[in-house]
Amino acid sequence: MGKVSLLSIAVVAAIHCSSTNAFVVSSGPLSLTRTSRLDYGRELNSEKNNLVISSPVLKQVYPELLKYIEKYGHPNIPLGTKEGRQCVTLRRLHIQNKLTSDEVTWLDSLGFTWHSLEDVYRYANFDELFERLMEYEARHPESNFQVPKKCKEDPELGAWVTGIRRLGRDGVNPEHERRLNSIGFAWESTRKCGSKFMAQYRLLTTRVETEGLETVMAEESTIQWIRAQKEVLKRGGLSQTRVHYMGQLFGEDWTTV
Repeated sequence: MGKVSLLSIAVVAAIHCSSTNAFVVSSGPLSLTRTSRLDYGRELNSEKNNLVISSPVLKQVYPELLKYIEKYGHPNIPLGTKEGRQCVTLRRLHIQNKLTSDEVTWLDSLGFTWHSLEDVYRYANFDELFERLMEYEARHPESNFQVPKKCKEDPELGAWVTGIRRLGRDGVNPEHERRLNSIGFAWESTRKCGSKFMAQYRLLTTRVETEGLETVMAEESTIQWIRAQKEVLKRGGLSQTRVHYMGQLFGEDWTTV
């Protein structure tokens, strides 16, 4: 397969559909060599002949996603730019189920990273979600704040509550902890599920606190786990919150291990 410039592939037909206000991205029989996931994404588009983009945010940012992939190998533009903020908005729209299945599939094929549950707490407006939590409890007075992770009536609220529980009391803003405690928020879920990353992170944190970092880092299993997270980061799949956790536990140069 010969090398093809991603920017040349990004020169696609853009058609505004006045009746649906949709944006159609047509892709021809071109292929990418940057990563296999990009190959898959473009093959998907080729099979469908076009991808209808309904999200105004995705309409604006998708050309920049392609340019970023060409330069860095993934589409996860960091904060600090307009495009980075648009990526955060896309992640929130995904949590709220406001992206179409085709849009989600296309972004998945490019390697776009969605919010971890911990990120939902970090980026959401606490006051707004706190109010929605109170409204949920009023509708479900016997729930004791046990909002399901995949809450059909409010997907973002379910993710937000689950993320807060994963972070724990020490992982949230002290004022937020105080407000949650004031309403009797249940910090433990009755549903036994959780993140493998967070489970391992908490285990290593406890060991570092009791045995010392040098002892924990001397174990091959610890080194292997750190290197596994480096690989996820290299692919653009490690959330900003988890990158922060790794630096907090192992030092800012953890990626050099």
